[in-house]
Amino acid sequence: MQERATQNPNATTHKDRRLRAVYRRELQNSVFYSALIVGAGITAAAVAGFFQAPSVALVTSVLMLPLLLASLGAARVVRRRGRRYVIPIGMLVGLLPLFSTWVAVVLMPGERATSMACLGLIPLAFAIFIPLERRAHIAWLILANLVLFSAVVSMVLLGESPSLSIAAAVAGALGTVLSLATNDLQLRRRVQMNGQLLAVRGLYSRMKDHEQDLRRQDEFLFMQQETLVVQQAELLRLNEELESIARLDALTGLGNRLRLNEDLAALAARIERNGGTAGVLLMDLDRFKRLNDSAGHLAGDAALRGVADVMRKTSRSGDGVYRYGGEEFLVLLHDCDESGLQVAGQRYLTAIEAAGMAHPDNPPHGLVTASAGATELSAANCTDVDSALHDADEALYVAKRSGRNRLHIHNQAEAPTALIPLDQQRAAS
Repeated sequence: MQERATQNPNATTHKDRRLRAVYRRELQNSVFYSALIVGAGITAAAVAGFFQAPSVALVTSVLMLPLLLASLGAARVVRRRGRRYVIPIGMLVGLLPLFSTWVAVVLMPGERATSMACLGLIPLAFAIFIPLERRAHIAWLILANLVLFSAVVSMVLLGESPSLSIAAAVAGALGTVLSLATNDLQLRRRVQMNGQLLAVRGLYSRMKDHEQDLRRQDEFLFMQQETLVVQQAELLRLNEELESIARLDALTGLGNRLRLNEDLAALAARIERNGGTAGVLLMDLDRFKRLNDSAGHLAGDAALRGVADVMRKTSRSGDGVYRYGGEEFLVLLHDCDESGLQVAGQRYLTAIEAAGMAHPDNPPHGLVTASAGATELSAANCTDVDSALHDADEALYVAKRSGRNRLHIHNQAEAPTALIPLDQQRAAS
């Protein structure tokens, strides 16, 4: 933008309204103060006329008064509402000292040499104080040279020496050339200032654009952060859900071996730390392979889900129920001793048989039944949970070999362990 402004001096101010407004405002101030200076100069010339030519002082004052009023009027108009017409008003202000000097040339013979010298300096002063655009300045110079030419003609008619007229013409021509050069310098300075202003405006615009980009990036990052927080919360929820699913058996919905290992380790640590007892009840469905072979695996899966549902309904609050593997189920009974194991084991086996799930290949009942082995978990064996599980498994096989659909409790103090028929368990309850 700065290069375009320097290539065409007037393009910037003509095409850019804001720069044009700045130029008009500066020109308005220049014309205002120039009009005041011209008014003061006309007043000084009128006062000097009283002393230099008393005989024509009244005529000089009469001719100078309209010029003085015109300068003051121009100052008033350009200050209030002259921004729109500031160029013609500025040209008028520049012509007023020419007319006052012409009056001095005609009416004050003693001051003609000084007046003619002033005529040559006025175009230079005009270019300095009222920096018009090139076309307006050239138009003003044409008018100023017409006034200068009329002054030279007036001197010839008044009988002045030709040398003074020639000197006045030369001074006018020299003043015109200097005025053009000064105006060109003013225009170049203005173009340079406009280019700098445009560069600053461009930099400010880029800064605003950059600020908007940063604001949009902040908004985008904030949205991304919110999305990330939501995604992290969802990920945590899914992780928790996956952890829960990873600890559940897919078919029965009971705890799986991973969940059993964790709960059994926690229970053993609590017994080792605080004492007390707990029970491990391991159950296996009787002749389950025959059910799969005769009725199919879908019927076997249905039987497993049915047994799992019975065990959930039968278990106490706080006890853990797990699918140990295949058709095996395990129950961890908190705060349970050997007598409690007998009652709990009977309750589970009775509930499974009472569910009435058909199993024709499981004589003599013709229903799904289970055998169970149990052992007590105490401070004596809680440090070796694998041994406790092995004891429960051994007790389960003893129950299987003893006729199925019954419970055998492993007793560490007695060997071999005693069998407790299911009928006796029911009678005891």
